[in-house]
Amino acid sequence: MIRNEDVYRLAGVAADYARQSDLQPPEETILRLMLPDLPRARMLDLGVGGGRTTLHFAKWAREYVGADYSECMIAECRRRLSTYPDHISFAVCDARSMEMFASGSFDFILFSFNGIDYVAHSDRLKILKEIRRVGKPGGWFCFSSHNLNSCAQLFELPQMVSLNPRFARRTAKRLLVRLLNWRLRPATVRSSPYIVINDGSHGRQLGTYYIRPEEQLAQLSEDFTDVHVLSLATGAEVGGQNELRSVEDSWLYYLCRIR
Repeated sequence: MIRNEDVYRLAGVAADYARQSDLQPPEETILRLMLPDLPRARMLDLGVGGGRTTLHFAKWAREYVGADYSECMIAECRRRLSTYPDHISFAVCDARSMEMFASGSFDFILFSFNGIDYVAHSDRLKILKEIRRVGKPGGWFCFSSHNLNSCAQLFELPQMVSLNPRFARRTAKRLLVRLLNWRLRPATVRSSPYIVINDGSHGRQLGTYYIRPEEQLAQLSEDFTDVHVLSLATGAEVGGQNELRSVEDSWLYYLCRIR
């Protein structure tokens, strides 16, 4: 695998992201929940990619800043959204170190489409600290992250393989992921709070961070509060410890208050 950031800095990858425009079900829920506050909010959209979420959130915010560490992604945003009004801007910025923004700058910070999952574990924790710093106390932070509970479908043989020809493509994909991660034992997946695997994304070039919901709540506990977990499939809130331990959506959204 090449470095994750090198993949996202490819012009072709940025162009692919710039063709996307739809919100995922939990993002629709989040937009609906945030809508009363956005007209008074300064919003930071981290990992903005090709401007997919800009199309839906920026027009409602008092001020909107889309940021990404890929110059190609920001170039696509500026090209795609060149006619947008002055309260919308874009910046090349690495979420691990956001010195360009003062402490307490933003009322709402969004980090969608699992952007936080493509850095090392230590960098992930740095990002959470930086978001806490640039976010206003009492403001909102929302992000998505791959769900380690879903990896049973990739590493446990009964859930990985289906003899039904209707699911042949899905079975082939799961077997490929298992092959790409042949050193990783199913017992390790079952016992780990988080792992990094090659799940086949972007031509099998990326290492992707998968985390259990309970572990993600623990990572958030020091700097964030009032955490809501939303299902990828439905956009509805996942409630209770039993449901968190069993939910198998490929990724989940977390909406929380900044301490």
